[in-house]
Amino acid sequence: MAYDESVVPLRMNPDLTPELEREVRFFMKWGYLVVENAISPEQVESLRTALDESFARNKSQFIHELLEEDDRFGFLLDNEPVFTRMKAILGNCVQLHSATARVTSPGEKDQDWHRDGPWPVDPDGTPYGSIPGQINCGYYLDELTMENGPIVIVPGSHRAAFKPPLGHPTFPDEKFILAKPGQAIFFNGWLFHRGAANNSEKHRRACMMCYQNAWMKSREPFNGPRVTKLRKNGSNEIKLLLGDMSAW
Repeated sequence: MAYDESVVPLRMNPDLTPELEREVRFFMKWGYLVVENAISPEQVESLRTALDESFARNKSQFIHELLEEDDRFGFLLDNEPVFTRMKAILGNCVQLHSATARVTSPGEKDQDWHRDGPWPVDPDGTPYGSIPGQINCGYYLDELTMENGPIVIVPGSHRAAFKPPLGHPTFPDEKFILAKPGQAIFFNGWLFHRGAANNSEKHRRACMMCYQNAWMKSREPFNGPRVTKLRKNGSNEIKLLLGDMSAW
């Protein structure tokens, strides 16, 4: 099946600065990364307003196909501080897996431990493809505290050859990430993680952008009017991110 070869990057991997190399090594070892100054205070406020309006329309704590909700979410697709690091880890052939948001209400209980990847991964690697196959990026629009429920991870668990335990028992090396607005939190889709209970009196808001290798199937169809416009008018990089490839 024919496709536009110009969409495919000429180089599979970008050149990395020493700082990016250190971040990649940290991520590959521990399965997470905190990115400072990922979005500006003005962008935080814009996302808060857009998400509040989407939450009011949808009447659901989960919002799927986030890029179709409002034009103000569009810049997250290839937000430079995040996307540069995504390519550093995954290579230049990157596709969006999904764009979602979650508004966690007061009184929400502890989530169970889980992985986002639906299939097992050999911790020693695979002969084809790449590891990681999926990376989540969370933009937390409210400062996370022990009261409103931070994201909890088990560093290094993305290499575990077993499923997360049922429920949310305590791991001796679990880590509570007290993310701040403006930061972005990367985590490998196979990392054991969960959201802690929201025992505060306010909502906890987050936008989640998930990326993967471009030759993997995405979760979203990328066929809504806003995404179609972004893909049509975007760069080759945007086209690749939004699945503008009929074959490899």
